[in-house]
Amino acid sequence: MTMKLLFSGNDYIHKVLVVASEAGVLDQLEFVVNNPVGTDEIIWNYTPLGKHPVLVLEDGLTLYSGLLVCEYLDSLGPRPRLFPPDETRWRALTQMVLGDGLFDAVSALSIDALKPQADRVASAMQRNRRRIFGTLDQMERDAALFSARVFHIGHVCFAGGLSFLDLRRPLQKLGIDAADAAFDWRDGRPALQQWYDQVIERPSLKLRPAELGVVGTERPNLS
Repeated sequence: MTMKLLFSGNDYIHKVLVVASEAGVLDQLEFVVNNPVGTDEIIWNYTPLGKHPVLVLEDGLTLYSGLLVCEYLDSLGPRPRLFPPDETRWRALTQMVLGDGLFDAVSALSIDALKPQADRVASAMQRNRRRIFGTLDQMERDAALFSARVFHIGHVCFAGGLSFLDLRRPLQKLGIDAADAAFDWRDGRPALQQWYDQVIERPSLKLRPAELGVVGTERPNLS
């Protein structure tokens, strides 16, 4: 079975690669890199949403959104599944949404950091800043209860959000608050830091498209 995966950029495909690796189906994926803001916007041929990633199955069914793609790929792999089928499912999915929400807030502020000062909306930036801090505090509470023996989709999204925050550093760039220049999510969050330092060494979390021979996804350093 071969599936076509349309995507753009390392950051926005990472959780899908993690799940595909954990499920053992990387060799079943045909990677199609598409620039979402270029002249070759083939993504519109596959989804009216115009958003990556998209997974096209052999029978022509097209799955939209990264999290849906993740759940499908996970269903192909061995147990234990990253999407738990038992009573732990809802906590794992809540943490999945939390980590993905952190990623979205970081992405929004990273875009703001590229805009001229006059085009930035202060209220929107403050709202995303609040999302980041609130999410990090909840992640700290959750991480205090994590077990090293368990790895699920919530952990995938936690790690993805935190690594993206480290990579983009939007709070330091924007300086929404005077204290943001010295911002480090690790400050005051020892459980989250300890968990992250351990989980980020997992082979699937280290995987990048270039290691699979996929080129054209590299993004410029925006620091």
